Amino acid sequence: MTDSQVALAIRPDDDRRERAVAVLEQMLRSMEVPATVEAKDLADGTISIAVMPGVELQGVTPGRRSPLGDALQYLVNKLVNRPGLERRWVSVGIGAHPEPRTPKPARSASPVAAPASAPVAATPAPTVNGTAVAPAPRSAPAARPAAPVRSGEVDERTLESPEDATFDAAALRLAQRSAATGRLYAVVAMPAEVRGRLLRAVDGVAGLGARAEGEGRLRRVVLTPEKLVPMPRQRLPVDDDVDEE
Repeated sequence: MTDSQVALAIRPDDDRRERAVAVLEQMLRSMEVPATVEAKDLADGTISIAVMPGVELQGVTPGRRSPLGDALQYLVNKLVNRPGLERRWVSVGIGAHPEPRTPKPARSASPVAAPASAPVAATPAPTVNGTAVAPAPRSAPAARPAAPVRSGEVDERTLESPEDATFDAAALRLAQRSAATGRLYAVVAMPAEVRGRLLRAVDGVAGLGARAEGEGRLRRVVLTPEKLVPMPRQRLPVDDDVDEE
């Protein structure tokens, strides 16, 4: 297609090439990058613009794609192709005109035809002395056996652990705090024998229940007061030790 044919294919009142050049020059001035801009219409109706910078730009190789060129191209297309107008793509290259866009091959929309199944011949009903007899109903498939129920978990309170008076005192203090404030606490990242020691240490605290729950690394000891007190909305939890300083 010659230049005259390209000009005829574009609407006479379409000034988007001039607007694209003006927008790009304005962005380059805002970036304080001296450069000249060359624009031309392509045969497919798109616009090609070459930005010739007067200084060396870091990370930019002339004639090749770069983050800077992609960003300029994106902004120019957003500002030039306004809603309600037929879109004209603007390609921006730095140091040279960008290579023409190669159209993607169209995908085949026709679904793969499934092979036709052979017709199934009707089976004649059995007869007794010339009288047709209805076939016996099929029996329902046997139910699968239920999965075996796991045996009860080991009571961690029975596990032995070394004596630690400091740990017992801290556990008792936490349990009393939970019962007094109505807050639910969960203690994680402990081996089984330490969880058992914590459960034994808080046994007997009035107004509190303690249990171990969860599996594997998520197993924890949960301290649940008999009277839960909801936290006020839009407030951070108060430090437990503020009233004891």
